[in-house]
This record gives sequence, structure tokens and C-alpha cells, in this order.
Amino acid sequence: MRRLQDERGIAALTVLMVTSALAVAGAVVTFTASTEVEIAGRDRRAEEAFTAAEAGLEMAVGHFTQNVTFSEGQTFECLNNPLVDDAVEYREPTTGEACGVHITSPTSPPGRIVVPATGSPFLDYNVVSRAQEGRTVNRVLAASFHLETLDIPFGMFIDGDVDLNGTAKLFRESMLVTGSVTSRNNMNTDANTNRAFDDPDLGWAFHKDRIVSDPAPGMCVHNGQSVGCAAVFSNAQIYAKQGTKPTDEIHAASSDPAVSSFPHDRDYTHQGKVDSSGEKALVVTLPTGEVIEAMDQLKELAEIQALYFNFKNGRPDNVQLQPADIGAPAREFAENVVIYIDADADDQIGWKINLIPGSTSSDIRYTNDSGQRVGSLSGIIVVRGGSLRLEANTQWSGALFVPENEVRILGGAICTCTIYAKGFSAQGGNSTIQLTDEWFLRFPAGLVSILRTRFLECEAFQPSAVCPAS
Repeated sequence: MRRLQDERGIAALTVLMVTSALAVAGAVVTFTASTEVEIAGRDRRAEEAFTAAEAGLEMAVGHFTQNVTFSEGQTFECLNNPLVDDAVEYREPTTGEACGVHITSPTSPPGRIVVPATGSPFLDYNVVSRAQEGRTVNRVLAASFHLETLDIPFGMFIDGDVDLNGTAKLFRESMLVTGSVTSRNNMNTDANTNRAFDDPDLGWAFHKDRIVSDPAPGMCVHNGQSVGCAAVFSNAQIYAKQGTKPTDEIHAASSDPAVSSFPHDRDYTHQGKVDSSGEKALVVTLPTGEVIEAMDQLKELAEIQALYFNFKNGRPDNVQLQPADIGAPAREFAENVVIYIDADADDQIGWKINLIPGSTSSDIRYTNDSGQRVGSLSGIIVVRGGSLRLEANTQWSGALFVPENEVRILGGAICTCTIYAKGFSAQGGNSTIQLTDEWFLRFPAGLVSILRTRFLECEAFQPSAVCPAS
């Protein structure tokens, strides 16, 4: 009997020990499971934060496509990442604005195009993208981007003939033409009116390698640097008058270009450069292929900005676009706008809408950093198929691309722009096509290639050239 009682006691003790062990095991399993759930949740939040921060870098790429340069005086740019809760998004210390994506530029001045001695003009940006999931999970990614200008015209490029019926001014901008130029006497290239024709071509750094002539193009001075002089260059002949008589050619076969009324002009017939085999080289080459390649990106930007128009209907139409046709001036436009128009070959597109950067008189306006609605910084007009007519007294700043047809500019119109077209004519008096230093500070959208050159994740207390100190 006593032995039975001892065995019962041992059994009870064993049961107690087993129960305790099971309880401890259960607690361990429960703790382990909850820990794994927490770790899995933290990993998930970390992945989500990484994805959100990486999306911020892609936002920066989209921003660069539409806004190549900084505004004047700007030293940084803040973008609000929609994937990051505004309550936890990083705030820019000086302005307090949401700044999940912080953009700076190491070029000098910041966000300005650099023109190297060789190679394409470029500018660089550094981007820091922050994201937070929950109270403790933070991811900070950084990247560097290198932007190069596309090999497209920064001047006036005409893949055809030029007819200057009306008086026109071509200031600080050369005209490169594959066809003939008539009525050259109607065009004034003397911006400073000293009759020395020593005005610099501000697009020279971009297209100087596209001009070959004998004698070589004349050089002028701009900001202490030697650049090409503004002039007309043709792969055919340049005629002083509307007719095409040999006596009207501005450079006769035996004349000295230095005593011409247009000493810096060059034409193929009389001044084409002859190589060692006796063959004449073309005076100019045009970036036709590069221009066409840029069209898809420009069309995409126009569609994003709801500024794409399709007038193709198989009939010849004369369409005149007024401010109300694009919702101006009440509509809020982008900082840099792109208008893309598809048209039939016989369509004539008249443009009577002003874009005057920084001006309240502009039809196309955006809200700047100071909260003012002023003229957008630049605008590109693309017309595919039809011709483009810049109506009388219209002002435009940016670019005109009409790769299959003619650009016509009427009296009093002012285009601070680069132009590529199949033909050109000026009608009426006192129209102006020009480049200015300010134009390059407001570089048009969509005309750069973007390459990411560096990518890293920033860690606390490990600042770098790209990562912030905190």
C-alpha cells in the first residue's frame, strides 16, 4: 500500500514536470511565433519603405525630363512623394515644405548647363529620397544623375529652302540651310547695330562642328570667349534679292567674302571646302535623325500635359489656335510646356498664343515658388505633317519643330527659340528670331538624355558626397 502511494506521488510529480515543460515549450513557441510575425512585419515595412524611396528616385527622373534646369536663383528642389505619408515625410528645414525627394546640383551654378571644351553640354544632379513605414522603419536612398543635351539644333536649322519676303531679324543665332536662301537683303543679323556684323552666335557651342567652309567661319566674342559669328550657312546659294540670278548671289565666284555685305555667310557654290581628292564637302550637316528620335518623348510629355492635338482628317485645313483653345490664361500649365500637333500635309496651323517667361502678360502661365502666376519658363511646339505659322505680334520662347513642313513667321512676331523645319519664310515686317543667355537658363523640356551614375542606401552617421549628414 505504501509502495502504491509512493508511485502515485512520483506520477503526480512527473505529470507536473511534463505540464511545466509543455507550458514552457508553449510559451517559447508562442514567443517565437510572435517574434517571427514581428520580424516579418518589420521586413515587410522595410521593403515597402525601400520601394517608396526608390519610387522617389523615379519621380526625380520624371521631374528632370520636364524641368531640365533650376529656376534662376534656385539651389534645390523638393518633391512630395505620394507614397510617403505627409505626417512622417521629411520637411525641408528652410521652407518647411514636404521634401521626401530632395534634389541638389553639384554643377556651378547649380542646375545650370555646363558646356565643356569637347563633348555634349551637360548638368548633374544629386537626389536623396526618404521613406518611413510605421514609427521606426526608415529607408534613405541616394542617387546621382547625369543629364546630357540631345544632339538636336540649338539655332535655326532648315532642311530645305528659305524665302525672306518680309524684313526679319536673326539675332545671336545662325541659320543653317540645306537649300537656297533668297532675299538675304531682307534679313538683319546686326543685333548691336554697329554694321560690323560682329554679333556672336549663342548656339555656336552646340553646332560648330556642323559647319565646314573655306574660308572657315568667322569668329566673334561673347563674355570674353571666342565663338562663331551669327550668319547664314547654305548647302546651295544665298541670293541678295528675291530672284535667283547669278548677279544676285551675295558671294560671286571671284569676290572676296571680306567685302561682302554679309562677310560671315558661307555657301556651298562658292565657299564649299574642297578635300584632298578635289571633292567639295557640304557646308552644313543637320541632325535630322536626332530630331525625329526626340519626337516620341516630346509627344509623351504633351500627352501628360494634355496638350496633344490631332487635326488629321484627310482634308486641307487652316487652323488658328487662340489662347482659349488650350484653356489659357486661366489654366495652370507646367513650368515647361510641350505642345504636340498631328496634322495632314496640307494643313496650316496658325499659332496666336503668347509664352513670355516670368511675365503676367503671358497666355501660358504657371505658379512659381513665390506663389505668383507668371509665364512658363519655356515651350516647345511640335507640328507633324502640316506647316506652322507664328501669327503677327505673337511672342514665344522655347523651340519650334516642324520636321516635315515649313515654319512661317509673320510681322512683329518674336521667337526666342531654336527652330528645325523643312522650310522657312518670313512675311511682314520686323519679325525676330533670336537666342539669349536667358534662353539657356530656361532650357526646354524633353531635350536631354538622363543617366543614373550612382546609387546607394544611406546609413545613419555615415554621410557622403550624396547622402545627408543626418
